[in-house]
Amino acid sequence: MFKRIVLSTTALVATVAAASAADLPMRSAPPAPYYAAPVYSWTGFYVGANLGGAFDNKSGALSPNGFSAPLATSSSDSDSGFIGGGQAGYNWQNGTFVYGVETDIDYINLGGSGSTSTSSTNFNSATLTTRREDGDGFLGTLRGRLGYAGFDRTLLYVTGGLAYGDFGSRYTGATFTNAQGLTTATYGVSGNDDVRVGWTIGAGLEYAITPNISVKGEYLYADLGRKNYTLIGTSAGTQGTSFNAHSDGSTSIARVGLNYKFTSY
Repeated sequence: MFKRIVLSTTALVATVAAASAADLPMRSAPPAPYYAAPVYSWTGFYVGANLGGAFDNKSGALSPNGFSAPLATSSSDSDSGFIGGGQAGYNWQNGTFVYGVETDIDYINLGGSGSTSTSSTNFNSATLTTRREDGDGFLGTLRGRLGYAGFDRTLLYVTGGLAYGDFGSRYTGATFTNAQGLTTATYGVSGNDDVRVGWTIGAGLEYAITPNISVKGEYLYADLGRKNYTLIGTSAGTQGTSFNAHSDGSTSIARVGLNYKFTSY
């Protein structure tokens, strides 16, 4: 009898405990901690490479020196070619604005050659032909950059500053040709390889594809100012005569680039 009472009591307690447990609220796993992705920063030192196309516009003029009769000629033309090189710079970001400085040095080749002919009745209808060729040159810049970085990893910027170099365009000489097509005088060139200093301005867009690597597209307009030459007589009868010559050159550059930034977020 006692054993039966104990078993009944145990069964009743187990039933009540099970019912109470069923009424308890379910326990769920705690929520995962919130993690905010870091905001990209453009601050830091970077180096990179670029390549693209260059499209130049040139004009030039000759004025005589030591001639008994006036003779002058002018010309203009344009060429296109390849440009490529490297750059380095540093950016500081303040909010959505980015301030920076960048320097680059590029090889430039505008290829081709040309000539300009001018007839002069003052020289018995002789024709003066000046020759010009384009070849290897270089272009360097030192520029400030001002950008807006309000679009996550995209930077829009304007840039401008100092430009220097040699577009590789030069006079190579001049000849006088008579009415029968025979060369009557020849001229060589002095002061042909000087480096000029000018200015540049442009704009671009840069996008960070990783914390350290970014790609960019950029347009620059560069003007290196005036280049002066002297064409000196080299044939019999031309000693002591010369032409003062000058050329004015500018180029438009469209290029893409890849940068590596040494600091991340």
